[in-house]
Amino acid sequence: MSWRIDELGWKVLPGGLVSVTFAILLSLGIFQPLEQIAYNVLFRLRGERPWDNRLVVIAIDDASIKRLGRFPWNRQRYAQLLNVLTKAKPSVVAFNLIWSESSPDDPLLAKAMIRNGRVVLAQGWDQTGLLLFPVPNLQKAAIATGHILNRQDADGITRKIDLFIQGVPALSFSIVQSYSLVQAAVPSPNLKQPLWINWAGRTQDIRQFAFADVIEEKIPLYELQDKIVLVGVTAAGIDSLATPFDRNPPASGVFLHAAAVNNLLQQNPLQPLPAIWLPLILLLGGPSLNLLLSYQREERQTLIWLGVCLGWGAVTLFLLHLTHWLPLAFPLCLFTTTAGIVFVSERLRMGAVLHRQVQQLWQTYQHDLVAHQQTIAGLSPCQAIAQTSSMQIANQLAALADQLERSQSTQAAIARSLSMGLLAADWDGQVWFCNPTAHDWLGIQVGDDLSTYLVTAWLTEEEWQTDLLMLKKHQPVSPHELHRGDRWFALTLEPLVYHASQSQAVAEDLPLDGLLLVLEDITTHKQAETALEQQVEELQQVAQFKDDFLSTVSHELRSPMANMKMAIELLKIARSKESADHYLKILQTECDREIELIEDLLDLQRLEAGAQTQAISEIDLQNWLPSILAPFHERAENQQQALQVHLPPQLSPIRSDQVGLKRIVVELVNNACKYTPAGETITVAISLPDTSHPLLQIRVTNSGTEIPASELSRIFEKFYRVPKADPWKRGGTGLGLALVKKLVESLKGTIHV
Repeated sequence: MSWRIDELGWKVLPGGLVSVTFAILLSLGIFQPLEQIAYNVLFRLRGERPWDNRLVVIAIDDASIKRLGRFPWNRQRYAQLLNVLTKAKPSVVAFNLIWSESSPDDPLLAKAMIRNGRVVLAQGWDQTGLLLFPVPNLQKAAIATGHILNRQDADGITRKIDLFIQGVPALSFSIVQSYSLVQAAVPSPNLKQPLWINWAGRTQDIRQFAFADVIEEKIPLYELQDKIVLVGVTAAGIDSLATPFDRNPPASGVFLHAAAVNNLLQQNPLQPLPAIWLPLILLLGGPSLNLLLSYQREERQTLIWLGVCLGWGAVTLFLLHLTHWLPLAFPLCLFTTTAGIVFVSERLRMGAVLHRQVQQLWQTYQHDLVAHQQTIAGLSPCQAIAQTSSMQIANQLAALADQLERSQSTQAAIARSLSMGLLAADWDGQVWFCNPTAHDWLGIQVGDDLSTYLVTAWLTEEEWQTDLLMLKKHQPVSPHELHRGDRWFALTLEPLVYHASQSQAVAEDLPLDGLLLVLEDITTHKQAETALEQQVEELQQVAQFKDDFLSTVSHELRSPMANMKMAIELLKIARSKESADHYLKILQTECDREIELIEDLLDLQRLEAGAQTQAISEIDLQNWLPSILAPFHERAENQQQALQVHLPPQLSPIRSDQVGLKRIVVELVNNACKYTPAGETITVAISLPDTSHPLLQIRVTNSGTEIPASELSRIFEKFYRVPKADPWKRGGTGLGLALVKKLVESLKGTIHV
């Protein structure tokens, strides 16, 4: 038959055993000495409180004995004291002295007591348990009596007094009851329970006068008026009594009843913990605390234990301020023992888990170890047994640790040498491995939260959560290509499994142990890819240009040829010389147009190939430019245009290719004449170099027409003509400006529009 106790049972069971054990120890009084120490410490921590000013002690102290003679005194002294006190009219006079034997002075003392009328006498028990009453005439003269039995604890401190013993009230209770008859009524405490003394402070702080000073009437009578006067011995060595505030030297027994009277007057005796709280403390300090600590980490366990102990101490001290008494030592021992058992049990369980884990690791990896054979030859039988148990585990763990250190060192060296960033983290995002490259790129280190550094800076929250979800579902995650500054990165998240193989984890749908982040610099690859894309685009543009070029050239060449063919056919059937001349003129014009197009294509091809020859010579622009522009004046005039030329007077000769420069000027002016409306102006101007323009400039401008801004970047392309910019149908091949641009560049110049 097998018994199964679940994990919760194992966690609660030790705490329950502790509670049962402590309940037994508590019933045996084992914790009593500790509670007594805690009692004294708490009172000192709480501090002193003022004694009731209605209470006065007349002390039979060492000074009084020295002045009045050896103690005990005859009862004439006490009669003398009562006579003085009667004049002062105190509320109550109580004697903490037992007068159980007759004396010749008893009648004198009895008369003094009767005259006072408010005297309370003490009674007690002898060693045989016989009740010691005051002598009859004194007892008859007193208004009340009370016992002064003092039951001290083992440390000499009296912590409680019985209000009634065998029907006899305590002296302090009789005093307060008598005070209630002659002064204001004082509520009675619970007579069925002992009175727990709430020590106010040091006994020397009670208002007290020396016996000798009172009978010699050195004390003003008003100091004793309406007071409760307690007379007792305070001389050293007589009726010693220790209190939490008076240990060395101790106080006297009279102060026990002074403290009790003080508690009754101020209604602040200690209220001990009700018995119903004991099971609750055992339950909270045993199973409950045990269960709470079992689910916490080691450092939190210590903090919780300290918090519970300090909290209980603070509550106990606070309740003591409120006159409630809670045990301190017993709960603290219970909390400490429970925490200690939890610590020990956790260590034992951890040791067992470690033992199983080491055995599992040993069985799995022992074949991979470089050297794992441990020899035990020459050992004694006891040593051999130890070697096969705990020592064997230690040796196996050392071997595994050594191999792990080797593997980790190797992997760390490999990871450091990699040009890519590697980072491992658990599902909570805590990083437990990070190579230097990942640290440099991400600014992260071991122990940081991965999502803090990754989300927003590298991935969006949606991308991060989506990738995590795909990893947990054992689905592949696509890499992210990210552009940071002038560099490109590829960021990939991969599943991480170290308790099982990756294939086994996927096949069995096991939860993954974490994730691996791979960050690679793909700038070179991306640049190559971009360059390749640009090349492909350029090739596509070249192919498109080739198609456009062939289409345009074939069209431009075919159009004159068609006109020439038509002119030839018409020339064959011409019936007059005028018609023949007209068709010959058309044929000549189209032939010139065909030759011009071919020449332009050849010139452009030579310029692009760098095969154009140049003849550099000196050019006098002052005379050269007007001669070039002379034919255009007549053309402009025929087209009702104005052609203006502006030449600076200090224009010096330049050195350039005269043919190429002439072609540039002619082409630009010809283009201006073609597209300038009637009545508008064409201007050719030369500007000398200055600080704003360090080069000589030739500028051709015209008015009356505009080129759209969107077309300015294309007007120097081959065969390109601005759409809808030729309302006069002047025609053209679209090669003029392209040829001009190439000519200008061949002359080391620039052209812009």
